[in-house]
Amino acid sequence: MINLVTGASGFLGGHVVEELCRRGEEVVVLARKTSNLSALKNLEIDTRYADVRDPAALKEAMKGVDIVFNCVGSVRFVIPYREIHDVNVAGTERILNAAAEADVKKIVHTSSIAALGPDGLLNPGSLKADRPDIKGGYSRSKTEAEAVFFKGCAEKGIEGVALRPGVIYGPRDFTSAYYWFNFVDTDNAQLVGDGSSRFPLIYVGDVVDAFMTASARKNVNGRTYNLDGPDSVSLKMTYDLICKELGKDPDYKFTPFWLAYSVAWMSELKSKLGGYKKEPRLSKFVISLFGKDSERPDCSNAIRDLDFRPKIGLEEGIRRTAVWYKDLKRSGQIAK
Repeated sequence: MINLVTGASGFLGGHVVEELCRRGEEVVVLARKTSNLSALKNLEIDTRYADVRDPAALKEAMKGVDIVFNCVGSVRFVIPYREIHDVNVAGTERILNAAAEADVKKIVHTSSIAALGPDGLLNPGSLKADRPDIKGGYSRSKTEAEAVFFKGCAEKGIEGVALRPGVIYGPRDFTSAYYWFNFVDTDNAQLVGDGSSRFPLIYVGDVVDAFMTASARKNVNGRTYNLDGPDSVSLKMTYDLICKELGKDPDYKFTPFWLAYSVAWMSELKSKLGGYKKEPRLSKFVISLFGKDSERPDCSNAIRDLDFRPKIGLEEGIRRTAVWYKDLKRSGQIAK
């Protein structure tokens, strides 16, 4: 079986590639010519270059492929919706079309807990339709991408399964974990409210295990699966463990939710008025994620169908991530 991984230069995609190689699988990496593949340089992979905006290049890259792990996606929260749609929604459709022409048998699609929406019903067995009540661009794009994905798979006869992880962290995570460690390291850790709000957090290795199982199971076609870590986690708990790993005394700045949200609103407005040339430091999505309690998502069908049992708790996950962060500092890749 030939496995193609989109978004292989990214955090999750890179870990999926590593695990496939560890298992002795034949791996094709899909990347742009400008992508940084240094984390995969010692692996036996076939690199094919294509952008998800280029249907012809995607079609060429898919030749001979049996299974696609679709890990490509935009995780920016403050950009015009047409831009995030072009990658997360239209990009998913282009990948499907190319896969169908190449007779790909199965696609494991990376969705997100955000597809449930800020007030969405936790119903992991349902296929998500376009939800106009989901206002945030990122949540909306992941929801619409799911709808496009399942509709396309059904029409084109491709077996499709979507996994919805919460916030993924671990070594090489430059989206969340790096900033958490750096904030603590530079005495700039800020919390919304008292920092005790629960949010969904899962270690990258547990997500990759779910991807591997989903790719091999035959009873998962047309299904979505929520993935959350074994612990109930808050940002303050996370910072406390990072302090322990870095030998720092907790020195947090606490900001009321209403004030943090107002600052984020102003930051987004300023970015919009400036033509989105500068990404704001804060977004309403992020403030809501870490400042409002999230219900624990229902992972029961992932437990039933995928034997999903996340093994890495927060303390162990932070310890492993700390090793990576400290290596970055020792190598001079970040300021000490």
